[in-house]
Amino acid sequence: VTRVAGLALVSSAYGMVSTAYASTKESHPYVKSVCDAAEKGVKTLTAAAVSGAQPLLTRLEPQISTANKYACKGLDKLEEKLPILQQPPEKVKS
Repeated sequence: VTRVAGLALVSSAYGMVSTAYASTKESHPYVKSVCDAAEKGVKTLTAAAVSGAQPLLTRLEPQISTANKYACKGLDKLEEKLPILQQPPEKVKS
């Protein structure tokens, strides 16, 4: 996930969505209260899921590591075939 998020195009898209989300929350008080409640719920659920899944994740660590290696190899090939993924959005637009 970290490698994908590090791609210039992905990082820029995330930044744009994040900025739009924050701007919408600031501009619309009702949307802000709904979003705040949703964010709090997601954080609570995520914390519960992580703590509950930790024993399983520990047991599956070797398989997860192998899957990660294959995913990284696939990403290497994708970056090789699509170098545009490493370009900043301004350059892609032009």
